[in-house]
Amino acid sequence: MDLSRYLELFVQESREHLSAAYALASVAEQAQAAPVDDAIRDIFRHVHSVKGMAASMGFPAMSALAHDTESLMDRLRDHRIAAPPSTTRLLMASLSCLERMAERAGRNDDVDDGERVSIQAGLREILAAGGETEAPVPLVRRRTAETVSHVNVAVIVRRDRSFPAVRAAIVLGHLGKLGRIVRTEPPMAALRTGRFDGRLLVTLRIGEEARTIAGKIAAIDEIETFTLVPVEIDEPRVDLRPPSPSLRIPATRIDALLEDVLELMSSLGRIEARGGGTPGSPDAREGETARRLARGLYDALVELRLVPFETVTQRLVRAVDELEHRLGKNVVLEVQGQEVRIDRSLLEQITDPLLHMVRNAVDHGIEPQAVREKARKPAAGRLAVRLVREAARVTLVVEDDGAGLDPRRLKQAAIERGLLTPGEAVRMDDARALEMITLPGFTTAERTTEISGRGVGMDVVKSTVEALGGTLRISSAPGRGTRFEVTLPSSVALVQAYLVRAGGAVFAVPLASIARMAPMDDQSTAWRDGRRFWSVGASDVPVRSLAAVLGLDAPKTARDGMALVVEADDGPSGIEVDEVVERCELVVRPLPAPLAGLRAYSGAAVLDDGTIVLVLDPARLPRL
Repeated sequence: MDLSRYLELFVQESREHLSAAYALASVAEQAQAAPVDDAIRDIFRHVHSVKGMAASMGFPAMSALAHDTESLMDRLRDHRIAAPPSTTRLLMASLSCLERMAERAGRNDDVDDGERVSIQAGLREILAAGGETEAPVPLVRRRTAETVSHVNVAVIVRRDRSFPAVRAAIVLGHLGKLGRIVRTEPPMAALRTGRFDGRLLVTLRIGEEARTIAGKIAAIDEIETFTLVPVEIDEPRVDLRPPSPSLRIPATRIDALLEDVLELMSSLGRIEARGGGTPGSPDAREGETARRLARGLYDALVELRLVPFETVTQRLVRAVDELEHRLGKNVVLEVQGQEVRIDRSLLEQITDPLLHMVRNAVDHGIEPQAVREKARKPAAGRLAVRLVREAARVTLVVEDDGAGLDPRRLKQAAIERGLLTPGEAVRMDDARALEMITLPGFTTAERTTEISGRGVGMDVVKSTVEALGGTLRISSAPGRGTRFEVTLPSSVALVQAYLVRAGGAVFAVPLASIARMAPMDDQSTAWRDGRRFWSVGASDVPVRSLAAVLGLDAPKTARDGMALVVEADDGPSGIEVDEVVERCELVVRPLPAPLAGLRAYSGAAVLDDGTIVLVLDPARLPRL
């Protein structure tokens, strides 16, 4: 039986199960405590699913590691063995190894590796110390509705100490020993994202008097204040009916269907442009109905393609967590914009560059604790990842508060490697010097490691971003940190735009890029130092001819044109066009290679009459 057609589904489901399991184990590890009962059961369930899938796909090494991990969770679940921090750490290493094995399977590489052997040996040593495995306890038991004793514990974590999320995880570890945690707010998996304000609400099922529990809670050092309120909760009957039906459809099929719908919308537009019936006629009404249905189908398909940024959050957390332990550093990761939904294919393509930047920040950027304390910085480094979506573009920022980049040191390293002459280094500004870290093979590291220092990170980031039609900007201050900003076009987007004519050609300018638009005339413009300025309110905005900027030789019309004020990197700027033709809605697609490297354009669109127009990115137009 050919199982290759199920490989993509196997990798996707394995990744989901293992990411969820790692998130639960990570909170417990951060608290240096054993996972609570609910977390143990959930991890068991996720690993059990992976074990079955790996065995079905014919990956015995992966199935064997999952089996031993499952046995560990079974012992923990039944309290037959304890879970010191070293055991929790081994559990997390096993989950990471299982995910790497699944990723290798998806690339048709050898699934097994030497790391799996050492992890499995550690698991079996713990299992052997705990005795023979007894008959497994059913994971889900049928219960009738019953009233049990619960308490709601509202906690305020000590505010005179750093790392409130870590303190909250420690509190959860203590509370888990006093009873069964039914639910928490915020959820346990959210504590590692930095979005925690110090307040924690826990519903706890207890087996002793509330007064006794209150006394034990008062002894927890990480709690500043708390309130305990007994409540009666009816635990619901476990529903053993299958979940609502769902389908896993290959993304390529959705992409192909979306392309067909876009072609349908273009065809309907061309039919209308050729005169699709007089207004109010049956043909015109049918055409309007067809366009409305096509637009609704397009919106539904785009919605299916969108995924939240939080789907990669656990991979970022895992990368930072592993490097923390390997390098002996303390790093607080903050992820913002997890709720932002972007195109699935775009998210997949930027995930690896994002991981490159995060690893480089932890390895090269953030200093060891002793160095930070000497520089009077917080002992823990801060690493922030932010995603913002604006119109047809997304912006991804990775920023740390580490040692920063020294342009002088970068220039010296380039001179030593023969990439610059001393004269060129003197003339090079700091911004250009920072960009040298994206050169293949360029590094300032004194020694190479398996993490970084071989000059194979930032060049990959830059080439990937530019292949997607995006830009990479680097800014840094020695001793204060480094900021990487990646701006990318959305894969496919419906954009409101103005069609403009300049130098005999027609271009599209996104409406979201235009701050103001007005005719150019002698009363509103003035020339200074050979440059033309347009008076906008109390300020003067420099104006450039779009035809001249793009190098178009067609003569300009005698009459005055129109000026569009747009936001550029260095402030408001004006572009002059011969004519604003009309406002329309365009289906914008990214430019293919090698055209994707043209910085002045964010994509292309097909008009209703079949004409192809380039969509300008005013913020990245070249200067005259």
